[in-house]
Amino acid sequence: MATTTDLLTEIEGPVARITFNRPAQRNAASTVMLERMLEFVTEVAALPSVRCVVLTGAGEHFMAGGDVQAFSETLKHSPEQRRAQFAARIKGTAPLFVALAQLPQPLVARVRGAVAGAALGFVAGADFAICGSSALFILAHVNIGASPDGSSSYHLPRAIGVRRAKELAILGRKVDAQEALALGLVNQLVPDAELDAAVAALVQKIVAAPAESVRRAKLLMNQSLHNTLERQLQLEAECFAACAATPDFVEGVGAFMAKRPAQFNRTP
Repeated sequence: MATTTDLLTEIEGPVARITFNRPAQRNAASTVMLERMLEFVTEVAALPSVRCVVLTGAGEHFMAGGDVQAFSETLKHSPEQRRAQFAARIKGTAPLFVALAQLPQPLVARVRGAVAGAALGFVAGADFAICGSSALFILAHVNIGASPDGSSSYHLPRAIGVRRAKELAILGRKVDAQEALALGLVNQLVPDAELDAAVAALVQKIVAAPAESVRRAKLLMNQSLHNTLERQLQLEAECFAACAATPDFVEGVGAFMAKRPAQFNRTP
């Protein structure tokens, strides 16, 4: 198991928290950070007791993407050596982004300050994103002669559309918090001072909702991007049937008929 202070993780009741923890480097990603993150995400995915995951950065920034200082150390190598090094490095992170995409629990990104490079993959790939007014987004790869990574080329076109994603990737244009909200990159924009309260309120809504319904809804929405209509309709039937077999379905229908608030996720 990877051990590092670059990433802080905790599970508190039904909520898991992941914090990028290199504030002096604006939380730029390190190899050990991403290795530990994969281990934790894999662990959390197998825990039904965890119903929401919050992803954030320590200090004033979410994440500054890749560590360009570390990149500079490869400049002394030959072009073929650099090709091999970065191919291995980028391919090595793929399991993390697959694990995040397959995470059954909703992933909430708490965002402020710099959101650069691969960090946009984390934000666009989250199920929900709330940002503070200080957030500034830039897919900065083009500015160092590189191309997008960190699943950003997959999630950004789905979140904001292909043309807007190309604009960010090819022009390296900065997007402030207000524009990020307008583009659909984030769900909610609040003053930085209200960010924690807004995230807490969203997490509470997720945790209070029927767990199986939440997981199945996330699965359906994600799969709809790839499925045929026929397969999606089949999956809808499978998911509804699975929900109907739960105590929360009995509670929800009973509460509706009795015209009272439902109380989900109660221990039998």
